[in-house]
Amino acid sequence: MKKLLASTFLALAATGLSAQGVDLNGGVSVGAALPVGDLYNKADLGTNALLGVQVGGHLDFNITSHHQVRAHLDYIYMPGSRWNSGWKNDYRDLQIGADWVYNFNSPESGWYTVAGGSINDMKVSFDNDRIPVSGDASQSGKFGVRGGAGYTFNRNFSLEGTLNQVFVDKTGNDGFGFDTATWIGATAVFRFK
Repeated sequence: MKKLLASTFLALAATGLSAQGVDLNGGVSVGAALPVGDLYNKADLGTNALLGVQVGGHLDFNITSHHQVRAHLDYIYMPGSRWNSGWKNDYRDLQIGADWVYNFNSPESGWYTVAGGSINDMKVSFDNDRIPVSGDASQSGKFGVRGGAGYTFNRNFSLEGTLNQVFVDKTGNDGFGFDTATWIGATAVFRFK
């Protein structure tokens, strides 16, 4: 029943947006996630590795020729490299959010900026090869922000860079040992119309 209601709601929302003249399209993105700050270099807690991956899907609502709202769902994986102390930390994030996109020319060509918010489900898996310790910690419902810019080559392809920050708990049973998880996203964005 819940699936039927959700499908009906989405169909009605898409129909309503089309009736209002809002251009709707979707697509996928794939690229690199580069941890920075504590997420990268906090001793024994960060990834100690510079490269991760990011994949996702999005829906674009073109409100005007310059203004766009983008709903997105992304999965980010940042594998760790072993610290000298023996610790290794792999971070994963499932992110759902919305961005305000401003196109300087149009949604089909030119430069654009991105600013948005998200809700995140972050998890770290850790182990130490010197002592028999392993485990994981997870934090759900964490607020995040991101901002960045991109260039649209044509209506189907863009390159985009964003700075992402998620506010996490530093302490507690599932604490990460730092209070913000920050990474740079560099993605190729493909749109289907």
